[in-house]
Amino acid sequence: MKEVFSMWKNTRMIILVALSAAIYAAFLIVFKGGIPIIPGITEVRPANVFPPVFSLLFGPAGAWGSAIGNLIGDLFGGTLGIGSIFGFVGNFFLGFIPYKMWGAVFGLVTKDDMAPTTNNGKKLVAFEIVALVASAACGVIIAWYLDIAGIVPFAFLSVTITINNFAAAFILGPILLGLLYPRVKRWGLMWTDIMDPEDVAAGKAINLGSILMIVGSIGGLVVGLLAAAGLAGQTVYGFTGEQGQAVVWASVLPFLILIVIASLMLSGREQFVEDEED
Repeated sequence: MKEVFSMWKNTRMIILVALSAAIYAAFLIVFKGGIPIIPGITEVRPANVFPPVFSLLFGPAGAWGSAIGNLIGDLFGGTLGIGSIFGFVGNFFLGFIPYKMWGAVFGLVTKDDMAPTTNNGKKLVAFEIVALVASAACGVIIAWYLDIAGIVPFAFLSVTITINNFAAAFILGPILLGLLYPRVKRWGLMWTDIMDPEDVAAGKAINLGSILMIVGSIGGLVVGLLAAAGLAGQTVYGFTGEQGQAVVWASVLPFLILIVIASLMLSGREQFVEDEED
C-alpha cells in the first residue's frame, strides 16, 4: 500500500484525487433524490461505475477519490451520519482493489498486455472479476460496521451494496473504460505515467494475494450472510432479525483481516511494464 501514501507528494496525483472525488460526488448527489433503497443510507447509485474505472486509470488517486467523493456526496446529499465513517473506508476499497488486482487475476491479464482496457474477452472478464470483488469488499465492510452499530442488518445491507455497486460497473464500466482510457493515456494522466515505480509497493506473492482478496471479499459476504440469516434470523429482503450480534461480528472479522493482508501482498508495480514498452 506504499503508493497510497507516497502519491500525496505528487501534485498531479493530488489533482486526480480532486477530479475523481468531484465527478463521483456530483453524480452521487444528483441521484440522492432518485430511488432510495434504505432512506438515509443508500439508494440506486449509477455513479458507482466510477470507482473501478478511476481505479484502473488513476490508481491510488482513484481510491482516495472514491472515498472522499462518497463523503462529499453524503455531506451535500443529506445522508451524512455515523455510517459515513465506514462508508469512507468501504468506498476507498471500492477504488483500491481493482488496480491492485489488475493483471494478477488468475493470469487473465499478463505482463505483456497490462493496459487497463476491455478490448478483448480476457480483459473484460478480468474487469468484471475485480469489480465484483471490490463491490463485495465494500458491501461487507460497510454492512459489518452498521450491523454492529445496530443501524441496518448485515444480510440486507451487504447484499444491497454489493449488487448496487456491481450492477453499475458490470453494465457501464467496460463502456466508460473503453471511452476514457485512450484519452487519459494520450494526455499522460495514467497513474503509471505519473508515479515512479519506486514509490509503488512491490508486493509479495501477488497471485496468492489476489486469491486471498477474493476469499476475503466474497467469502466474507457468503459466511456473513449464513451467520446473519442462520443464527441472527436476518433476511436479505428486509430488516427482520437481530442486529449487533456477536456471531455476525466474529464470523465476518477474519475475512476483513484477510482483505487487509491481501492488500499488503498485492502490487501495482508490474503495471509499469506496459508503459515501458510503449
